[in-house]
Amino acid sequence: MNRDAGLTIVEILVAIVIVGVITAAVMPLLTSSMRSNSSARTRTQAVSAAETWMERYRDGREPLKSVGSCTENISGVVTCTYPLNFNYANDTAVPTHTADGASMNSQFQPFKSVLVATPISEGINVTLWELKVTVSWTEKEEKSVTAYTRFTR
Repeated sequence: MNRDAGLTIVEILVAIVIVGVITAAVMPLLTSSMRSNSSARTRTQAVSAAETWMERYRDGREPLKSVGSCTENISGVVTCTYPLNFNYANDTAVPTHTADGASMNSQFQPFKSVLVATPISEGINVTLWELKVTVSWTEKEEKSVTAYTRFTR
């Protein structure tokens, strides 16, 4: 008897089982990698947001007094709290927010930002400030990055 060239049903089923086992073994690695990449991307965006806040303070575009979402205590410490999805374009209390609102919304809205500016020392017509910027977001739990800088104004 001559046998026709080709695969038997048993060979095909064995090949399908082997491919299925390999796929099942690799899938958790792929999903874990995708989750890790997404988390790293969000953290990078949060660090960039914190750096941008610091640049805005160094450039004098952010308030160092009680206005809008910013409060000042008796020691002169200014705390600004911007919740998740805050609309900076509608923040008329700070003129630079209204002017830069669209770009601020795209960069800062995915995060909650808390900015604390503490006067460290005062000289003639200039004050040295320390700025603490905390940018937080929620994945499975709340995560945050904190950055510090000093500037004069």
